[in-house]
Amino acid sequence: MKKKFGMLICAMVIFTMVGCSGSGLNDGIKDEVSVKDIMESIKGQVVQDIKDAGFDDGQTDEEILQNYVETNLINAKTDDSMTQIFMERTELDKELLAEGLMFNSMFNINSDEIIVLKAKSEKDAESLKASLQKELDAQIQTWEQYLPDQYEKVKNNVLKTTGDFVLYVTYGNVDAVEQIFDEKVK
Repeated sequence: MKKKFGMLICAMVIFTMVGCSGSGLNDGIKDEVSVKDIMESIKGQVVQDIKDAGFDDGQTDEEILQNYVETNLINAKTDDSMTQIFMERTELDKELLAEGLMFNSMFNINSDEIIVLKAKSEKDAESLKASLQKELDAQIQTWEQYLPDQYEKVKNNVLKTTGDFVLYVTYGNVDAVEQIFDEKVK
């Protein structure tokens, strides 16, 4: 009986040690972040910036963002002419994308455009960045002749890769958006 009881105690100690040792398996490894998570945080910043600028009459966040549109670049509608123009202009290869969202103003008097992509592999991220460089070139050409205040935002664009993520930002508070991106993907 004592032998069985001793073995039971040993088994319990071993199971407890194994169970506790596994609690730190993910220590130092960041949970996988999604493009959707990044974009939701960025949209929260846009809402805050709009409120800080004094354009808050008690609306919901959705009401505040009603002048913006979010497009899933993987499942982009083929009947949406603006998305089609974007895809053709950038020659963005959807086969390289694991995830991709574009958030931009619906009106042609605002150059705000934020794109977050996740490539299927880190080597594909540079190809995606090159596609977004074509978008930046087109935006420069459009806005330098159209509205000087919007052109200033385009000139301050951030286009960068971090691992398999790509960020494209034309926005008034580009530093805050870049900081959100950096914190999420580091």
